[in-house]
Amino acid sequence: MAHVGFPFAHDLFVSYSHGSDRAGKTYFQSWSAGFVEALKDELKIDRKLRDTLDVFLDTDHRPGLGVDPMSALTDQLEDNIRDSALLMVLMSEDYLASSWCTKEREWWYTQQEKHGLPVDGRIAVVNILPTREPWPAEFLDKGNNRLPGFTFHQKIADTDRPIGWIGPGEGFKSQSPLELLSIVSQLIPRLNELKALLKERESTKEDATRLTAPSNRTLYLHGRADQIKIWDKAGLALTDSGYSVVPGEPDAIKCDPQDINKVREQRVELLSTCDALLLLGTADGRALDADLVVVGKHDRQSARARSNRLLPCGLLNTVGSTIATPVRNATARIFQADWIDGTEENWTPRVGQWLKEKSAQLEPRP
Repeated sequence: MAHVGFPFAHDLFVSYSHGSDRAGKTYFQSWSAGFVEALKDELKIDRKLRDTLDVFLDTDHRPGLGVDPMSALTDQLEDNIRDSALLMVLMSEDYLASSWCTKEREWWYTQQEKHGLPVDGRIAVVNILPTREPWPAEFLDKGNNRLPGFTFHQKIADTDRPIGWIGPGEGFKSQSPLELLSIVSQLIPRLNELKALLKERESTKEDATRLTAPSNRTLYLHGRADQIKIWDKAGLALTDSGYSVVPGEPDAIKCDPQDINKVREQRVELLSTCDALLLLGTADGRALDADLVVVGKHDRQSARARSNRLLPCGLLNTVGSTIATPVRNATARIFQADWIDGTEENWTPRVGQWLKEKSAQLEPRP
């Protein structure tokens, strides 16, 4: 498994041309392999990457000869390319002329579309030699300019050669030039950003699954002790519909600041274990305003930070249009709280529909 995690098996796929001539001699294969080894060593200076980094470089499956290099293609090779988080290209005229490299690029791009992941910031072009031929569209920005990438060549006796060059068909001179470290300094943040994004997507997917589960959905029903009859009626209706409802009673009214903070801490702790929050909307609109700000915004944010759950919020309107004022509606939208009509006798299916809609909004694009 790659450092970035599921669905990737490799953190980085390095695409390059061997630079073969008609006699089968390769000019860049050994240099490229040496470059990748040096790059891996520098990346693994970061302790978090040391035991988890996975870099894929094809050194075994390519044919060394033949006009049609695709004839020796294996499904395993294609899977390795598809399952790589970042794409690194060792750019040269040989790369641009290679049908093999073109296919590798197409496989990688196609798979990212299936993952529903943007490719921006996930392509590192390392210019190992100057190029004059047009670049593929995938390596151009919106203005059709080449991606800046990294310059990794230098003049030797007025002739450009890759940095670390020893000679044709030879390896990579082992060293840590500033140019190599500049690549490392960009790759590590991109890997960590992608890791965080994938973790967030997985958490979102779990949220979506929980919200539409046929059972074991827990709702936090917030109300006030002076509205105990309405709270009890709503809580029983929800439990009769298969939901688990917490807490077992509405919050007691406290005046002492220490007691208020203690109640809020208990609320946040319990909220962090729930799948959704319902604020009981009664005729006391001012109480609903306070609950919307304190519970629907601040306490909910604290609970989400602890659990990394979405925790959608709904305002259960038990009295009708009198409390759904334009300003209160606008405030609810700002706090990402949805109105649920609880005025009819059989209102609980609306809660299920609301959770289903929230789940659909969470589902990652295939």
